[in-house]
Amino acid sequence: MKTYSILLLAIFCFSTQQASALQWPHLEPKKIGPHTYVIEHGPHDEDPKVSHGFHNNPGFVVTDDGVVVIDTGSSYEIGKMILRKIKTVTSKPITHIFTTHFHGDHWLSNQALVEAYPDALTVAHPELITLLKNGEDKFWLDRFAERLGDEAFAGTKAVIPNTPAENKAYQIGGVTFQVVLFDQAHTTTDLMVYVEDEGVLFTGDIVNNEHFSFMGHGNFKGAYEATQKALTFNANHVVVGHGKSGNQDLIKTFGAIYQKLQAIIRKFYEQDMMDYEMKPKVIAEFEEYKQWSGFDNQIGPYISQIVLELEKESF
Repeated sequence: MKTYSILLLAIFCFSTQQASALQWPHLEPKKIGPHTYVIEHGPHDEDPKVSHGFHNNPGFVVTDDGVVVIDTGSSYEIGKMILRKIKTVTSKPITHIFTTHFHGDHWLSNQALVEAYPDALTVAHPELITLLKNGEDKFWLDRFAERLGDEAFAGTKAVIPNTPAENKAYQIGGVTFQVVLFDQAHTTTDLMVYVEDEGVLFTGDIVNNEHFSFMGHGNFKGAYEATQKALTFNANHVVVGHGKSGNQDLIKTFGAIYQKLQAIIRKFYEQDMMDYEMKPKVIAEFEEYKQWSGFDNQIGPYISQIVLELEKESF
C-alpha cells in the first residue's frame, strides 16, 4: 500500500511538472475598463519556446449574465490558461466568444473554452465560418502543429464558430457590444468589437503595436479604411491584435503606415519599377519602422501585394 501511494505521488508530481512548463505565470488579466480585462502579451515574441504560441491579446468583459471573450489563441493549452486567468477575476460562465479573424492564433484556443462552457455562442464573420468549414481549419491546425510542436499544441482541435456575426449592437448582460464587419482589411474575415459602455475597442490584427502581421489574405486600402472607421469610436482604450494595448494613437499610427506604404510603392510603381527593384528604396523610406517585429519577413510580401493591388486598379 505504501509503495502504491508513493507511485501515485510520483505520477502526480510528474504530471504537475509537465503542466507547469505551460503555465505562463507572468501573465495576469489587466483591467482596462470597469468590467473589461485583457490578458496582454506585450512585446512580441515569435520564439515558440518562449511564448508556447501565445502572442496575441485575448480580452474578456464580465457582464451581468456571464463573460464575453474577444479572441482566444493558438492552442488548447492556451485556452486552458485563459480559463484559469478568467477564474481569478470571476466565477461567472462564458456566454459568448467573438473571433476577430480567421488566422489560427486568434481562435484555435476556442476548444478549451467551449469544452468548459458548451452553451457559449462562438461568433465570427460569416466568411470566416465558410472558410473554416471548407477546409481552412485543417490548414491552421497543420500550420500551428508544425510551428509549436507536440507539447505546446497537444490535444488541440478545431472548434469552428457556430454563429455568423452581424453589423449591429449586441446587448449582452447589460453591456453593449458594437460589432463591425470588414470584408477587405487585414483579411476577408475581420470584425472589430467596441465595448460601448467601457470605451474599449478590440481591433484584431487590423491594428498592431510595433509589429507587422501577414497581410496576404487582406487588402491595404481596405485596412486603411478600417482604421478610419475605428477612429470614429473615440475609444478610451484600444486592444490591438499583437503588442501592448493603448489609446487611439495606435490606430492613427497604423492608419498612417497603411497610407504611407501605398503612397511610396505607388510612386515607384508609376516609375515602372518592378517590386524587387523598388524594395531597397521602400525600405530606405520606411527606416523608422525597421526595428518592429515582422518587418524583415513582411516588407517584401507587402510590396508585392500592394503592386498587385495597384495593377488591379488599372483594370
